[in-house]
Amino acid sequence: MNKITNWVKEHQVTTFFILAFAITWPLFWLIYFVFPGNSLVLVLAGGPLAVFSPALAAMLISAISEPHPKQQNGKSRWIAFGVSWFISWLIMTLYYWQVVKLDLQLAAILWAVFALLPAWVLSSAYARTPGIRKHFSSLIRPKGNLIWYFVALFSVPALQILGIAVTRLLGGEIQFYLDMSSGVIFLSLTFFSGFLCSGGINEESGWRGFALPRLQAHYPVILAAGIVWFFWALWHIPYDIGLGTPLEQILFNRIVNNLVFSVLFAWVYNRTKGSILAPALFHPSMNTFGDHFPVTPITLGLFAALAIFAIIYDKMWKKLPSDNPAVYPEPTNEVIGVLKNIRKGGGR
Repeated sequence: MNKITNWVKEHQVTTFFILAFAITWPLFWLIYFVFPGNSLVLVLAGGPLAVFSPALAAMLISAISEPHPKQQNGKSRWIAFGVSWFISWLIMTLYYWQVVKLDLQLAAILWAVFALLPAWVLSSAYARTPGIRKHFSSLIRPKGNLIWYFVALFSVPALQILGIAVTRLLGGEIQFYLDMSSGVIFLSLTFFSGFLCSGGINEESGWRGFALPRLQAHYPVILAAGIVWFFWALWHIPYDIGLGTPLEQILFNRIVNNLVFSVLFAWVYNRTKGSILAPALFHPSMNTFGDHFPVTPITLGLFAALAIFAIIYDKMWKKLPSDNPAVYPEPTNEVIGVLKNIRKGGGR
């Protein structure tokens, strides 16, 4: 056991990627390929659990890496857990009732159980184990300048609206209308459900919150963001195929869009001094508005331009200083091992 523990401590990023895939891919395989369309299998196979693997992997490794000294009183954790569970249950029940159109009683029963996952992640900011508490603290106590959280929240809809406006000015035809009464409620529920269970705290507590700062200890920001992008995109592939997404759409989304946003997520993470909350807001904003607002070629160009601006303005081709709060030092052989794995696996 000591050998395994020591190996995990010395190879945290590698262990993180292994665990994230080991939890998610078998569950996706059962849900989408063995029993496609079976709601019972979706529930029993732990559909929500599948997308929480980045957060859970980060939690486990953080606990192993820094297990002591534990706080004696766990009361704050359980209070935070109870509050988080109720809020998560309420939001997800409303989302599945109003947006997914699931029966209200069934949605309430299902999310009484599934809400345990986001509640456990959010309340980990008050965990007794120091490694877990330190890692998740920025979800509850965000760092950095407030302006970057507005960037994370509103840059996607702002650029999409700008792209729509420019496209129309240039003579393009786009049909876009948002009913302010029902549309705002729809988008709000979609965003908050994404924050809790679909790209927000479940993913960003791992991809940017855990892997990125450890990689940035040894490599330039742009390379660290690229490594995270590779595994982040690859992790989604069974899900994309299982949904029947056309191959060209999968390739464009995972290779081009995910790469652009991997840079932007790293940008706001570093600008907020390593706050998980920033990319955890940015990710569901990307999903919500990207799925429900028209996306034009001009819009795509604006996102690419913003990513290029971030690279140049923050000089992402350079390493961050070792004392930067967005850097978590790890043994050099850790990162070398990750790069060897990438070379062996190739890329898409």
